[in-house]
Amino acid sequence: MSRSKKKGLARWWGFALVVALLAALPTRAVPATMLFALSGLGLVWALFLAPVWCGAVTRKGEFCRNNSWGLLLGCHLREHRWQKFKMMFVSRRWQQLNRGLWSSPGAVLATVSGLITIILFVAAIAQWLAQATSLA
Repeated sequence: MSRSKKKGLARWWGFALVVALLAALPTRAVPATMLFALSGLGLVWALFLAPVWCGAVTRKGEFCRNNSWGLLLGCHLREHRWQKFKMMFVSRRWQQLNRGLWSSPGAVLATVSGLITIILFVAAIAQWLAQATSLA
């Protein structure tokens, strides 16, 4: 396999992690603390490391198609990084942020992975609390 293909596949490790967590969840083979840590790691991948398009709104009203890392980070343009960060905290920009989350196939995978890891994160907390109360 060529070096560029290895590098390209290595960027998607977070998606493989989410698939593995989904496969292990019904078996309850993964302890709650491990599920908690791995789902948190998957969420970090989706928000900050997943290879996606930038998705910031340009002056022409279109989405930026430069390469970016994670759903919350913009591309190499400083204004785009600031714009995507600002979209999280300004309620009238949430609609633009939501449209950007579904703007490319990579963004869709990262968004779905992020949502799944949030659910797994909550499930891990619930499983941990159930174990803690049964021990007491």
